[in-house]
Amino acid sequence: MSHAVIDLHLLGPVTATRDGTEIPLGAPQQRTMLAALLMEPGRVVPVDDLIDAVWGQRAPAAARKAVQVYASRLRHALPTLDLRGRPPGYLLDVAPDRVDVHRFRALVRAAGAATGEHARELLRRALTQWRGAVPLAGLGEAPLAQSLVPVLVEERLAALHRRIALDLDAGRHHEVVSELVALTTAHPYRESVHGLLMRALHGTGRSAEAVAAYRALDRRLARELGTEPGPQLRRLYASIRRGHAASPPEADVAHTAGRYGTDVERIDDPTLVADRLWSVTRDAHEVLTVQPDRGAHLETLLRLPPGQGRAGSGWRTIVHRRLASRSAGAHQGGERHRAAEHPVQWMVLVDRRIAFLSGAPGDGRRGGALVIRNPGVVAALADLFERSWAGPVDVEAAGGGPA
Repeated sequence: MSHAVIDLHLLGPVTATRDGTEIPLGAPQQRTMLAALLMEPGRVVPVDDLIDAVWGQRAPAAARKAVQVYASRLRHALPTLDLRGRPPGYLLDVAPDRVDVHRFRALVRAAGAATGEHARELLRRALTQWRGAVPLAGLGEAPLAQSLVPVLVEERLAALHRRIALDLDAGRHHEVVSELVALTTAHPYRESVHGLLMRALHGTGRSAEAVAAYRALDRRLARELGTEPGPQLRRLYASIRRGHAASPPEADVAHTAGRYGTDVERIDDPTLVADRLWSVTRDAHEVLTVQPDRGAHLETLLRLPPGQGRAGSGWRTIVHRRLASRSAGAHQGGERHRAAEHPVQWMVLVDRRIAFLSGAPGDGRRGGALVIRNPGVVAALADLFERSWAGPVDVEAAGGGPA
């Protein structure tokens, strides 16, 4: 038996290599189970969670037996790894630094505590852990991939965003222009990336192209989303037009790029949260809300004008599964769904392009919100919650417009 070190890869195709040679890992379902275990190294992953990761609501009657078979085959394929059964599931005792996703996250965390060239080098090393732009590749439609891929892609883009911003701070404008052109093409609605491109073009003496890039984005947002660039990008545009240095734009409210990633802002003022919610939901085509109970808090916060709600557009609400499961017929997941100890107080997804989440995780604020403007992440959240809860309940219209 070879005792060579095995490296495990999730940031690209799900593979394992020994001394650079790929090890066959079997069918997609078996690789999905391995990926689920690798995301939680050294921890027991319940069998029910593995079933959810591989099949979700389409689990076959023999799912538990299949999990046992996959575990046996993985032990045979990876004999030097310690995969053992431990109630209520399985534990894969592997060092996190043997798994690319955990190396990536560790380097990003280290970069968050660093500055300048040191931070840039850490981010460069973190990004080299990726073996393709799509993580968990080859798992098909496995629920694990559908829920995790958008999250991991967002983490990569946030790291890439900061590395490029550090490049610009160091005067490497010429080096990043082509990379940013590709990024804005792949993410046409991501304003932060367009801002980096504008800075890079302006820094290379191509200010006219920077202005043209802004105007093209402005037209696209108006035509396709019925909105306009945010205040930060507008200020950057005005600065470039005046011929000033294209410095990183400052946010009007607490911008949390360093902690939560790009395209996220934190609003602490409950009144401002309500104003923002009302302004984006009043003309929305679809509003999906998630809340822990059927209380009136969210409806009051939304301040729906008369005629909005069921008769207005695609308004739906989903009650947190811990409470919904207490009502017969409200939830169809049985014992395999576990309630979170601290569920989100509420969440609003608007036209699958803007998300409002109550408070800031761990901050203990009441009435504040995180606002996510990344359509890819918001769409993934909508898909995730629609798969996780059954029996959507209509939101009743609540009277009153903005105060």
